Amino acid sequence: MQRARVIIDTDPAIGIPFHDDDALAILYLLALGDEFEVLGVTPIAGNAPLHRAVPIAHEILGVAGRGDIPVHPGASGARGLGRPTQASRFLVQAVRENPGEVSILAIGPLTNVATAGLTDPEFFGNLGRIVVMGGAIAAGYGLPLAGPLEFNFLKDSSAASAVLAAECEKVIVTMDLCVQVVFTRRELDALLTIPNRQAVYLARNVAPWLRVNSLAPTPWKGGFVPWDVIAAIYMRRPELFEESETCLRLREGRWRTGAVERCYDTSHLCRLPQRVRAGELLDEFLDVIALYG
Repeated sequence: MQRARVIIDTDPAIGIPFHDDDALAILYLLALGDEFEVLGVTPIAGNAPLHRAVPIAHEILGVAGRGDIPVHPGASGARGLGRPTQASRFLVQAVRENPGEVSILAIGPLTNVATAGLTDPEFFGNLGRIVVMGGAIAAGYGLPLAGPLEFNFLKDSSAASAVLAAECEKVIVTMDLCVQVVFTRRELDALLTIPNRQAVYLARNVAPWLRVNSLAPTPWKGGFVPWDVIAAIYMRRPELFEESETCLRLREGRWRTGAVERCYDTSHLCRLPQRVRAGELLDEFLDVIALYG
């Protein structure tokens, strides 16, 4: 069976206090080497500034034993939209050389991906599909007068708008879906029983984030939302999700908060997962991390 070719566009921040992280998603996909060929990682500023995200990406790949996978630095912020970087050039080249065969897991702000589309008019047409963690229809962080609110689309709303409008196969994993899944002490304890260094690395780093979220006045209770790994798991286990086909755009108005709304422009057509079997998804994550030797 031919492996699915994937590029991970990400804003990793593992080890930085008070940040959730993409490392769960990256290590999940890298554990599945028989099924996914990760062509490269393209860091973007988001949860961490670019000068920290790049070495963290290398660190995660090292933990996975995959230092052979190239890391191509991307934009340092939304002002970089449209300015070519190593990341955007790599995205364009990989998709051009493998038309219809490359998927992107986009789990940070979308500046790198949108820039690739702006610099190569054929980029989105040649893309296999893009699975995005971003946007919020009704969900928020429990902050008064600040919802719907979602970080990735908020950080570069112009890039998010461009990707939503791109004519390609799109899956949008919104905050509304993600808050159905909470990583609790149960999952941390299970991670601690897995006898490999990848599980130890994750457990050590997510434990403080679990404590912070257990005390924070968020709409979800008892733990943290593992945002990005939900999108990664969709790539392997779409049957865990109930989804529909719809058109989404950034919510109109003066203020952009990462909120999205349904529309009738068919270029904005995407798959929208709306329900997920949360317990099975968390078990899937743990089972895959246990595959590391």
